[in-house]
Amino acid sequence: MENRLNVGITHGDVNGISYELIIKLLAENRICELCVPILYGSPKVAAYYRKVLNVENFNLNTIREPREANGKRSNIINCVDDNVKVDLGKETPDSDQASMIALKYALDQLERNEIDVLTLAPQGPESFLKEEANSLAEYLSKRYNTSEAMSLFVSEKMKMGFVTEYSKLRDVPHQITRKNILKKLMLLDDTLRIDFTISKPKIAVLGLNPQVNCGQNGDEEVNIIVPAIEQARQEGIMAIGPFSADRFFSEKMYEKFDAVLAMYYDQGVAAFKAIDEESAACYVAGLPVICSTSLTEPGYDIVGQNIGDEQGMRNALYLAMDVFVHREQNIELQKNPLPHYDIASNSNESDLNVEQIEGVRVELDD
Repeated sequence: MENRLNVGITHGDVNGISYELIIKLLAENRICELCVPILYGSPKVAAYYRKVLNVENFNLNTIREPREANGKRSNIINCVDDNVKVDLGKETPDSDQASMIALKYALDQLERNEIDVLTLAPQGPESFLKEEANSLAEYLSKRYNTSEAMSLFVSEKMKMGFVTEYSKLRDVPHQITRKNILKKLMLLDDTLRIDFTISKPKIAVLGLNPQVNCGQNGDEEVNIIVPAIEQARQEGIMAIGPFSADRFFSEKMYEKFDAVLAMYYDQGVAAFKAIDEESAACYVAGLPVICSTSLTEPGYDIVGQNIGDEQGMRNALYLAMDVFVHREQNIELQKNPLPHYDIASNSNESDLNVEQIEGVRVELDD
């Protein structure tokens, strides 16, 4: 009981299905057995949605700060105005403001280690635009003054990162540079090792243009992507590609890799969701704090109908907890490293890397 994590949950958009998803999730007894959930939102809005959804035998314990949390119940910290207006099915300036107030409040407490991880319920896209950001990852990048943050989609079948996110298609080619690809590969490799305890990650890199055949077609593939991959290998990263996206996904090549790096968001996200959206969630990699979010949309068109699926919220909560445990394990391993043995007098990491890369290529060609 004492070792359970304090898991913060932001309430998302009060006009969408976020409260429905949260209520359904927290109504499960096993959630309080696994963690101490602390919702950042409004008790008044929660009570409203409980009535709208006709949910019985569910209550939230109102607290002022995480240390007051009841370990046997779901808790809520009131961090928005009690007079917040609920306008079902619409993203409004008021609902955007309420979602960002909750997010900022929760992040403040996450940074002070009052909670261990944070999971976001769906909020409207305009809420980030008002913060001069196109996405959660970009907003968090600015908050933590880093250009390294990246959305990492995670499911049981695949992990996927992106070189560019939420960019206009005409701008994508200008952002596909050796430097940007290498930075994302290094971030992805570090994340897989530290946050997912994968000791020698294999990363597939997609091409930019259609019908790419091992980097032999397309100016960007030959002049930018292939050199970036080669440079990544010199850094000890097992990156392979570039692959044509259509063949890569249709032939299930992703099953041979620990993660995929797509050149732009739409190139990878449609295939990712089609392959395994049920077990999926998003983790923002490259930050000092642990934040996850559901891939579920705010669902303005179905709000109040009690048909929202909380599986995405559950995935996001479990993902954040898993990353926390993995980071702790890595800290312990660094304190007590295993002795290193030279397995062959003429071997080094790059030699082993080349052999493994060739082995993967053989598997893909078979």
